[in-house]
Amino acid sequence: MPMPAGIATVTLTGRYVHPDGSPFAGKVTFATPALLTLSGADTIAAGSATVTLDAAGQFSVILVATDNADMQPTDWAYRVTEQLTGIDPRTYSIVLPSTNSPVDLADIAPADPALGSYVPVPGPAGSAGNTILSGNGTPPSGAGRDGDYWMNLDAWELYGPKASGAWPGTGLPITDVINSVNGQTGTVVLRAADVGADTAGAATAAVTSHTAAVDPHGDRAYTDTQIATRTPTSRQITAGTGLTGGGSLTADRSLAVAFGTTGTTAAAGNDSRLSDARTPTPHAASHAAAGSDPITIAQSQVTGLTAALAGASSSTAWRRRDLPDQALADSLYTGSAPTISTAQTTTPTTGYIKYAPPGVTLAGTDVTGPFAFLGAGGLQVGVSAPDNSYALPTSKYPNTYASGQSIWSVEFGTDAQIFQVRMKYISTATTYRLSIDGRKVTDLMQSSGGTTAGSGHLITIDLGSAAPRRIRLDFTTFPFGGVYLPPTATMWQVPAQGGRLMVFGDSLSDGSAQNTGAGAGSWFARAARLLGVTDAWEQARGGTGYITPGAYATLADRLNTDVIAWAPDRLVIWAGYNDNGGNQTTIKTAADSLYAAIKAGLPNCQVYVIGCWSATATPATSVTNTDATLRTAAAAAGFPFISPLTGGCYDATGTLVATHGAWINSGNIAGYIGSDNVHPTDAGHVYLSRRIVTALRALMPA
Repeated sequence: MPMPAGIATVTLTGRYVHPDGSPFAGKVTFATPALLTLSGADTIAAGSATVTLDAAGQFSVILVATDNADMQPTDWAYRVTEQLTGIDPRTYSIVLPSTNSPVDLADIAPADPALGSYVPVPGPAGSAGNTILSGNGTPPSGAGRDGDYWMNLDAWELYGPKASGAWPGTGLPITDVINSVNGQTGTVVLRAADVGADTAGAATAAVTSHTAAVDPHGDRAYTDTQIATRTPTSRQITAGTGLTGGGSLTADRSLAVAFGTTGTTAAAGNDSRLSDARTPTPHAASHAAAGSDPITIAQSQVTGLTAALAGASSSTAWRRRDLPDQALADSLYTGSAPTISTAQTTTPTTGYIKYAPPGVTLAGTDVTGPFAFLGAGGLQVGVSAPDNSYALPTSKYPNTYASGQSIWSVEFGTDAQIFQVRMKYISTATTYRLSIDGRKVTDLMQSSGGTTAGSGHLITIDLGSAAPRRIRLDFTTFPFGGVYLPPTATMWQVPAQGGRLMVFGDSLSDGSAQNTGAGAGSWFARAARLLGVTDAWEQARGGTGYITPGAYATLADRLNTDVIAWAPDRLVIWAGYNDNGGNQTTIKTAADSLYAAIKAGLPNCQVYVIGCWSATATPATSVTNTDATLRTAAAAAGFPFISPLTGGCYDATGTLVATHGAWINSGNIAGYIGSDNVHPTDAGHVYLSRRIVTALRALMPA
């Protein structure tokens, strides 16, 4: 809509392209620092304006000028936030004076935000300044401008300032003008004799002579007699302990070390006592903390201690005896089945209190919920309605709010019988799964029950009775708007269990159309439960690999932002299928580089590598070669390796420790592989979770 009348504006344009000229996608936000009161236009402005780049990567927006008259506050600047697909966001500040319109953002944005946030915009040219003119006689009427002065060099009179185009009729006499020098007029040359000065070099010679003199002032030289009157000869030089000699100052004196074997003498360098064998007297007690001579050692003085302590505090190696009961860990909830319904509304039951995600604006009785967000990070709230009421994580490539995180979870404790979950319905892909006290209510992800895409909904869950419980909600394509509880119920935070487990790979972990619930229905979520892990990060992207970016990016390109930045305790790398048609040397180089970067960025992380997948009983040669290439690279990096082709389990040295047989064979392929002849079905993912956990257990200490 048009800007209200009486407000000065600036038209700001911009364009964003890649180095090859292809346009960026994304958005740019211009935010004011506070409420702006424009009294001259009877308007208050606040908040931000966001523009979305068009197909050419361009935008044009009309903004309130930062120098509007009658505006409070003054001297403010816009805060610019650039959110471009594929690169880190950037924030800086600009000012937009009304005299510079239109203006392009490229002309005022900083090249390096570290060099400063505020970018000056040139203002209009200033008015001309005034000067003092001079000449013989009175000032001509046409000379100078208002405010100038005129010096009459004939009479030494100063006229001015000129006003209304006219000079004053009389000038101000300038007295004490120099008319002569040393009694001479005209061009005057002065010599040393004219002013009584020394001839050239006389001063230098005098200083040199003064410096060389022994006593130039006649009061600094002392005779022996004079010195004697200042230090009495009766003064004694006394030999202290271990010394001999000394005496009065009536003669020259010297001191010598007294050598010997008594307590007041020193030992000579060749004294036999310095080299003979002796048994130390027991004195451990004196070095203890409460002893007379305690010994204190700083942590920095022990080589490798800091790294060892860091490793010990980071995570504990998996042991088979610490894992949950395999018969129960992935089992279903056996309590009374909850009653669940979905309605297209954002109005909760009367009196219910909203427990909102962090970042959502609170109102009334709303509070920020003590949720444990698991399986993802970088939680963000949308910019404009209705998204500003919903949170989504951004920890997975391409790391933007709108890109979606395939899997993430929310856990909390509550004693409520009934609670309501707020969500924004996206599509049939908007699914969830409820778990109660560590047991899933349904095996697969369930439809959210939403109706109109883009609308807010409430899922009401009745547990049948009020009792303390641990609630978990797994989400897929599910913008989360919080939980509503009755005023008589409470909510508390629950801790994550089993450390942070992450998988990094392709659609075998990210899910496909052949299974339910995308990545939430893949082998990884089940394996995490079998391993006792609640914070399970599915950081895989379909179609990608070591050298294959697919529609996203290679593993190496995603490593820092998707993996290292989130510091997993344990990492499973499963990729290679999308690379098997490539050059094996290239694959090996990429794997070596990736593993080295992981070791450098995550020195305390337990890493496992799974080899190349095969959905057939007779793997192609390229698949077999890729599996062998990855096994070699894993051994070189010191990472345990699991082969899907043979079931071989190799420890960190590359030694085969167990062989479980090929995962896919002619007898099970029909039951486990989908119609695309590549991806596992729901049953296939159940099967893979058991095979992979069994292989991991074989690589763990008892």
